[in-house]
Amino acid sequence: MTWNRADVAAGLIFLGIGSVLAVYALATLEIGSAAAMGPGFFPLALCVILAVLGAGILFGARNDEAEPAAPVNWRAVIFVMAAPIAFGMTLRSLGLVPSLVIAMSLAVTASRTIGFLKGAAIVAGMTVFCVAVFYYGLRVPVELVNSGLFH
Repeated sequence: MTWNRADVAAGLIFLGIGSVLAVYALATLEIGSAAAMGPGFFPLALCVILAVLGAGILFGARNDEAEPAAPVNWRAVIFVMAAPIAFGMTLRSLGLVPSLVIAMSLAVTASRTIGFLKGAAIVAGMTVFCVAVFYYGLRVPVELVNSGLFH
């Protein structure tokens, strides 16, 4: 039995980042409840999902056949990790829409195959979807755009 080093590394990175940011979200953001979500509910949910995903990858990293390690796509690693961090750091100060645009733009930038127009369409579509679901559907108490930005 051997361990797939890439999967072990990915699992540990996801588990570590998700756990640390979940603790940070719990310590600094208002979480609320499922019925009345606070601004920290969504980032906390993303952190928990990331940690669970990391634990699943780590659990599945055992294999019987050794495989050659593929090179790490650092561009994707950096931009995908930066997206939820940027979302969490900008949600209160900028509002939901600018935070979503920044986070989605970072996530789209991780791909080398998505062009500008396709990336812009993904950012616009996901932003509209998230605003519809979280602001209008679930009534998450967060401003669409921080009114203090225009003073």
